[in-house]
Amino acid sequence: MSQKKPKISVIIACKNTAKWFERCLISIKNQTFQDFEIIVVDNFSSDDTYEIAKKYADLAMQTGPERSTQFNLGFKHSNGEYIYRIGPDYELELDVLQRCIDKIEQGYDALALHNRSVGKSIWAQVRYLERESYRDSNEIVAVRFMKASVFKSVGMFDENLVANEDFDLHKRIVEAGYKWAHVDAIENHLGEPENIIEVWNKFYYYGRTIGRYMKKNQDTSKKHITLFRPSFKKFYFELYKSPKLFVAFHIYFFVKGLAGLCGLLVGAPKNLK
Repeated sequence: MSQKKPKISVIIACKNTAKWFERCLISIKNQTFQDFEIIVVDNFSSDDTYEIAKKYADLAMQTGPERSTQFNLGFKHSNGEYIYRIGPDYELELDVLQRCIDKIEQGYDALALHNRSVGKSIWAQVRYLERESYRDSNEIVAVRFMKASVFKSVGMFDENLVANEDFDLHKRIVEAGYKWAHVDAIENHLGEPENIIEVWNKFYYYGRTIGRYMKKNQDTSKKHITLFRPSFKKFYFELYKSPKLFVAFHIYFFVKGLAGLCGLLVGAPKNLK
């Protein structure tokens, strides 16, 4: 790793995401702003994720049991003035880092970026509409780019949380009085569900630990676990124009809610208790 401290540390927590990971890392490498390091913390993947990480990252490590612990470890080994959290299945537009630097140096401590869902399945189309409804929201939002000093001062990620750990971090940053803003930069999310089983599995897993977040954040958790949100009014006209999308939208949220509830009733898996 270079002796010169980078401006940005891009930190990625991952597990079994080889399908999209190379595209993610290449999109970082191709940024117009080049003063950064890439740190990857893999959770002992059974596919080629870790091999891909070692090919592209400045530093690749392995630990578990979940992404909060992974990210915190990556942060402890980082050198950047700013840190940027990105998922392993995101592909960045070319000027994301430059836009973040330009915005945060206007006097902000942390930034929220827009996640845009990409995919051909009907479930990816539902996710696209859902995420577009949150764009520039101050309610359903979590910062991802921030000063390293800010992340450290609020205690990093809560390693007891698996689901909604990003909302918890955002809340602590706001309560500490730090100044945050939205930045006009796009992260394209490639890893959208291709079938309803993937939707079930994802939210069942999150549901098994969501109780921890709800207990810790009783004043704000309701808006984050509510299925049908006021922001959806923005695209309801689009749903009415497409009966297929209308039906899929309601099936998606029914399955999401039921899976999460079942997970909550079952409780946390042994490795997370």
